[in-house]
Amino acid sequence: MFTVFLLSIGDELLLGEIVDTNKPFIAQRLMPLGLTVVGAETVGDEIEDIVAAFQRALKRADIVIATGGLGPTDDDLTNEALAKTLGCELEFRNDVMEQMAARLKRTVTSLPGSNRKQAMLPKGAQVLRNDWGTAPGVHVPVKLTEGAYQVAEVAAATKHVFLTAGVPREMKGILTERIVPFLEAHYPAARALVMKKCHAFGIPESIVGERIKPMMQAGHNPNVGTRVGGGVVTVRLVASAPTEREALELLQPCLAQTREALREGLFAEDDETLASATLAALLWNNKTVAIAESCTGGLVSAMLTEIPGSSAALLECAVVYSNEAKMRTCSVKAETLAVHGAVSAQTAAELASGIRIRAKADFGLSITGIAGPEGGSESKPVGLVYFGIASIAGVRTVERNYPGLDRGMVRDRAAAQALDFLRRTAIGE
Repeated sequence: MFTVFLLSIGDELLLGEIVDTNKPFIAQRLMPLGLTVVGAETVGDEIEDIVAAFQRALKRADIVIATGGLGPTDDDLTNEALAKTLGCELEFRNDVMEQMAARLKRTVTSLPGSNRKQAMLPKGAQVLRNDWGTAPGVHVPVKLTEGAYQVAEVAAATKHVFLTAGVPREMKGILTERIVPFLEAHYPAARALVMKKCHAFGIPESIVGERIKPMMQAGHNPNVGTRVGGGVVTVRLVASAPTEREALELLQPCLAQTREALREGLFAEDDETLASATLAALLWNNKTVAIAESCTGGLVSAMLTEIPGSSAALLECAVVYSNEAKMRTCSVKAETLAVHGAVSAQTAAELASGIRIRAKADFGLSITGIAGPEGGSESKPVGLVYFGIASIAGVRTVERNYPGLDRGMVRDRAAAQALDFLRRTAIGE
C-alpha cells in the first residue's frame, strides 16, 4: 500500500490565526485512491525547519504533499527549502511568469518584482498550472541516490513531492485537477478502502467505546475509531480489501453492530449532520416549525437555515433575549416570568406555544437558559437550560444541565440538544 505524508507550512497555522482545513480535505480525497496518509505535520516559516520536515516526510512516505509558503513575500520559503532538501538549485521559469501574467490579465513586464520569486522553482520541477490563483503548484519526482534524495525523471522516481498554495480554494483546484489524475495513473490501488461513519447524539463516548470495544482492537479490519464534538459521537469504520466488493462485505457486519451500539442516539450516517437530519425529518413528515431562542441567540435557526430548502419547514425564528421580547413576541405571561423566572420550564413552555401560534406552525421550539459565565445561582446554576416543544397535542419541556462548560460550549451543546429534540418530535419519538 502506497503512503502519503502531509505538510502544512506557515507561521499563521502555528500561531492559531487560521485553522488548517487543507489536511482533512486532502486525506479524504486520497482515501478512494487506496493511498494511506501515515503522518502529518505543521511547520513554521523557518527554512531549516521546513527542510527538516521534508526530510522526515520523505523517509516515511512515498508521496509528500505540502501546502503553503509559495507566495511572493520573504517568508514564503517552501520552494527554497525543497531545493535545499534535494541538493539542487532554484531556476527561474519564464513559463510561470507568463501563466501569472495571463491569470492577472497583465503583461509579464508589468508584474511586480516580488512575483518573480514565485517563478523560482527547484531545478527539474514540473509546473502544475494554477487556474485559481497566482502561485503555481509544483511536482518534483525524487529518487534516493547515495543516501540522499535527488530530483529524478518521472520514470526513474521512487517518490513524488507536490507543492500547492495554502489558500484552500487554490489547493483544492490543484489537488483535484492536477495531482489526483497523476496519482491515479501512477499509483494503481493495491487495495480498496471503504469508509462509513455513524453519528449519534446523547450517548457518552465512554459507553459507545465499551459497546464497540471488540472492533477497536489493533489490526482489526475494518479499522474502527470514535470522535466526539458538541455531544455528537461519530464512529468511523474503514474496511480494506483487494476489491471494493470485498471491502464492502467486510464492512457490513461491523456496520450492523455499530448501528445496534448507537441505537438510542443514531441520527445519521456519512456526511449528514444533526441539522440536516432534523430538517430531513421535518420535510419527510411534512411538518413545519417556528423557533424562539434566548440563550442560544439564533444558533439553532442558523444551523437549519444553512441548509438549502430549509424554508419549506422553518417558518419563523425569533431571538427573544429580554423578558420584554419574550412577552411581546411569544405571549409569555408577566406572571410566569415573575414567579418562575426567564429560565424555567414554565417559560420554555409558553415560549414554544407562543411562537407556534404566532407562526401557525406544526411545532414550536424554544430554548432558554444560563450560558454564563455570570448570571447563575445556587438554584439555577450556569449551564442550566430548558427546552420546550409545542404541538397540537400540547407542550413538552425538558431540562438539561451542562456544568463546567464555558459560555460557547453551553450554547453549542444546547443548540445541538434542541435540534435532537425537534428531530425526535418530527419522527414521533
